[in-house]
Amino acid sequence: MGGGGENKLCREVGGKVQLDGGWSFQAQFNAIAACNQEDDLSFKENSVKDVTDRGRVEGAARLQRALEETMNSLPGQWFVAAPAKRRKTMALEDQKDGDLAQAMAQAESEVRRDVRALLAPLRELEKVAGSAETNNAALDIFRQLKRLRVTVDCLKSTKIAVELNKSCWRGSQADPRVRDAASALVKSWRSMYRSQEGKPQGVSEAAKARRFQVLSVDLEESTFGMCPRIAQYCRAIELLCEAILNNHDLCRDLVS
Repeated sequence: MGGGGENKLCREVGGKVQLDGGWSFQAQFNAIAACNQEDDLSFKENSVKDVTDRGRVEGAARLQRALEETMNSLPGQWFVAAPAKRRKTMALEDQKDGDLAQAMAQAESEVRRDVRALLAPLRELEKVAGSAETNNAALDIFRQLKRLRVTVDCLKSTKIAVELNKSCWRGSQADPRVRDAASALVKSWRSMYRSQEGKPQGVSEAAKARRFQVLSVDLEESTFGMCPRIAQYCRAIELLCEAILNNHDLCRDLVS
């Protein structure tokens, strides 16, 4: 590069040489070439650029390790929800006033009656499914079902979910509006059923690992969506891992 006089005509900002034109052409060319080498954008690099795919994989892996470490340290069968019947029995034992239980039973009976009242015409519409009139009538029934406080016992008793799962409502040939409405109802009922009924005992380690992996990928995708820049992303992953490791209730809720 140039002599001492040329060195005084430049300055460094954040480690990068800034030229003012006082250098010779060859000196400027060499300096720019040295400063423009490709960066190694690893997960730990503090950069304004977006995090790389490699960094995202490492971020998801860190989240998975935090989940596994926390949940495996918890005592008891954290992976399994208590059976619904047992929870109901415990709740009733703690309830001194039997009037509440009676009111709940009455409300449950009324919901079943309303569901059956909607199920009957829906089965009739099934015979003529596909027309615009049938679709509109089915959508109206779905809207009414959505407003009802359907319980697990109601689902078992009325078999309403079985009806909505039929191809005329959820199949590829069904009207998109009908298919979406039926699918939304079935998914919400399935989620409620799983949360209340719990999972079978004896869940394998492989199943647990898959649960952790899926959850960690979901968390990483949400983090990247909000913080795509490397510096912010790394900090967000770090804070999220700390929260998982230090807040057992939060971790348990995420996994459940």
